[in-house]
Amino acid sequence: MKFKGIVVSALLTAGAGMTADVLADEGVRISGFVDLNLERLSTPQSSTSRISSGGLNASRLEFSGNEDLGDGNQAFFVHQMQFQADTGAGPTPRETYVGLKGGWGALSLGRQNTPSYWIAGYADPSWSADYSVVNSMQFFYAPYRENNSILYVTPVVSGFKGRFMATAGQEDGTKNGRVLSTGVEYRDGALFAGAVSDLKYLKNIYSSNIESARDNYFSLAYKFGAVEPTFIYHTYNGYYAYPPYVGFQSKGWDVQLGARWKIDELNNMFFSFVHKKDNNNVKLSDADGLLVGYGYKFSKRTNVYVNYGRIDIKNHPAVAYPLTFNSSGAAPDKGLQLGIRHAF
Repeated sequence: MKFKGIVVSALLTAGAGMTADVLADEGVRISGFVDLNLERLSTPQSSTSRISSGGLNASRLEFSGNEDLGDGNQAFFVHQMQFQADTGAGPTPRETYVGLKGGWGALSLGRQNTPSYWIAGYADPSWSADYSVVNSMQFFYAPYRENNSILYVTPVVSGFKGRFMATAGQEDGTKNGRVLSTGVEYRDGALFAGAVSDLKYLKNIYSSNIESARDNYFSLAYKFGAVEPTFIYHTYNGYYAYPPYVGFQSKGWDVQLGARWKIDELNNMFFSFVHKKDNNNVKLSDADGLLVGYGYKFSKRTNVYVNYGRIDIKNHPAVAYPLTFNSSGAAPDKGLQLGIRHAF
């Protein structure tokens, strides 16, 4: 029996090795982040201290891979599952898509980031951190990840690249939830520039009418040695809703000024400031947001960080801009994080 157990164990080990080799040949990869921090959050009424997941980016597990189809073409896929590293809760869906790419560009289908996420998001100095004032204020109403989508990305021509997305929405026979997003970006050495326009259809939560909203973004970034200033200008106009709680017409603009600073190979900092001007909506308010962050690299995969953020809202709107969406209860307007992120 002991000999039989050794033989079975050896066969299982060999089988596992063969599976790993096959997966490696096919280009399947497992990666992700575990990101945890000690956090102090404040509202005008109270403050709380806690351990929180996802200060620099969401804790997540990702499966991805590609296959060479010949003639310069490849098939690829991504499946991401987000989780709360402080409790283990989850997973919740993030991105899941499959596609083909070659010299003609890339075509993919599934749940994907919108072109505005990539074009405006590049100019977010914090790279979409938890306290990102770009996420919390400029993308507050707008879509940046959509279900049932088809995305085409053009090849780069003279530094230009196009991104085009259309979604099927709720697939209920109406335009509810459909998104059309068109963007173009340009890269030339230290310079990045991009422009993108999103059109989204939503069902009015108080009627059966299908409403629409338009978001436009223009972004710039330029590297001066170790410092990269960034700029985002955003306009919004239309119907925005958070079913089944609130829906409203809104119109306004906001602007972001920021910078990334690579101090040396181990130390970096970033700064981001957003000013929002809502034209005439009592449910919203003019507001200013600030985020300052510092990071230290222990290695290519492990780093520690400190983030401080705050949002000052001018009035007392029915829908407040949150410093973080990773919170229950009242939206905090100040926060401090001390955390560690490990990539694998």
